Amino acid sequence: MNKKLIVLALFLGVTLTACGGSGSSTKPQVENNNLSDSDKDTSTDSSTGSGAITAKINPIQSVYTGSTVRLVGTSSTVPAISSVDWSIIEKPENSSAKIANNSSLMSEFVADIAGTYQIQLIIKSGSKESIATASVSISDKPIEPKNHAPTAVITPFEEKVGKNKQVTLSGKNSSDPDGDNIYYKWQVTSANNALDFFLASPKGQSAGFEGRDYGIFTISLTVHDGKAYSETVTKQIEVYDDRPELVASFDAPETAEVNEFINLDAKDSMQYNFATPMFSFDSIPPTSKVTLAYTMSYISFFIPDVAGEYKVRFTLKDRNSDRTESIVKTITVSEEQSDAGKTAISFSTDRNAPPALNVVPSPLLNTFIQSEQLFYAEVQDPEGAQVELNWKWLNRPANSQAGIIAEAGSRARARFDVAGFYILQVAASDGENTTNRFVAIKVEDPDNSAPIIIDVEMFGNKIKGSNLTLKAHAYDKETDPITYTWLVLLPNGRVASIGNETSDTAILPLVSTGNYQVLVYAKDDIAPYSSHKRITFIVE
Repeated sequence: MNKKLIVLALFLGVTLTACGGSGSSTKPQVENNNLSDSDKDTSTDSSTGSGAITAKINPIQSVYTGSTVRLVGTSSTVPAISSVDWSIIEKPENSSAKIANNSSLMSEFVADIAGTYQIQLIIKSGSKESIATASVSISDKPIEPKNHAPTAVITPFEEKVGKNKQVTLSGKNSSDPDGDNIYYKWQVTSANNALDFFLASPKGQSAGFEGRDYGIFTISLTVHDGKAYSETVTKQIEVYDDRPELVASFDAPETAEVNEFINLDAKDSMQYNFATPMFSFDSIPPTSKVTLAYTMSYISFFIPDVAGEYKVRFTLKDRNSDRTESIVKTITVSEEQSDAGKTAISFSTDRNAPPALNVVPSPLLNTFIQSEQLFYAEVQDPEGAQVELNWKWLNRPANSQAGIIAEAGSRARARFDVAGFYILQVAASDGENTTNRFVAIKVEDPDNSAPIIIDVEMFGNKIKGSNLTLKAHAYDKETDPITYTWLVLLPNGRVASIGNETSDTAILPLVSTGNYQVLVYAKDDIAPYSSHKRITFIVE
């Protein structure tokens, strides 16, 4: 009987050991917390016999008031049959802190008041026990000072400037009431954000603004201190059109005769620094084959070949934009009156007839710089009166010093020093009437020739609402870079630019039906002249 009881007791002991006995593990897991006010082992062992027992509190991590303090005793040596008891043996006055589960090796409590908490862990097994104590200091969470948003200030600047002028934007007077560092954000806007501009250093205390279009721009500044943003402040700046006004004008006679030299003088419209001059015909008589001597010039001329109306247009085009200004004049040309007719009229009216004058060489002359030219005047007065000749330049290049030397025998001599366009005028006077004749001289540099436009191709349908692509093919003997200027005479008579001056291709929107005239000019910026080509077509 005693043997059976002994065997039963041994069996129950093994079973309890395998199941964990009172619920405690024989080898608890350790949670490693390195922050503690004390990790000193203050356990006491009052047990007797061979079973080891040790209470040990893992380091306790300090927290702020109102936070949970974790209690871990898993480093303790706990026999199979034992009890665990956590307790707070000392705490701040008025604290109501309680351990949540005092019979588990892992427990916790909420530190409700700042101060020092003394924690005790007792492990008992039979007559044995081990005691450990630890303390933890709890402090109130520091109150962070309230942050105040900074204030953005834009220093006054010039609020009306010309295009491409740089304006300095400064936010140096912006401030932060807490003394924090300030960070800057500059922005630029315009109506529909359609205007072009450049903004340098958009995150700097100072920024640079440059308006590349004309219009009103809004400058915005927002600052922040890393925690809060200021209200955005704005100022406006106007980029105004500071270019000189385009004024197109030219002198031309209202009437003339067939084969008479017609001078076109637009020197009063000169804008060398930013405008391109262009002469063109709006219309000529149907059977006329006349052409203008020079198109991209302030001086030109033509000699009408048939009677009728010649409509001449002079246009100034701004090289930096699509601005153009033009004027049209109509010259009515009648049939040339014969010398016999003139003489008959002179005698029948008993009036003095003007001298008859002819100049050799012909009214159109091409030559080269440093060349010398001799001119002859063939002159006769119908009444046999003595005729005085006067030679002078009606036009010559601005930097030319070329002179005219009158010689005996109705001759004159000139040497051309620079390339360009010259107009020589000779006047024959009998003291009462004066007859004028002109010679136009195109002087070129033999080392450079103007480009030649060979052809202009058109791609697309000539239908209202479509786009027509135009491509110019030009040749330059010296292979210099060629720049192009495209103009269109619309059905309503208005002249507009298309494309740009650096491209051989232009896209023309066909916005209305009617007759279109397109002029393209090619220039190499070295030769003093350009070539041009005209194409006409009808849009349905």
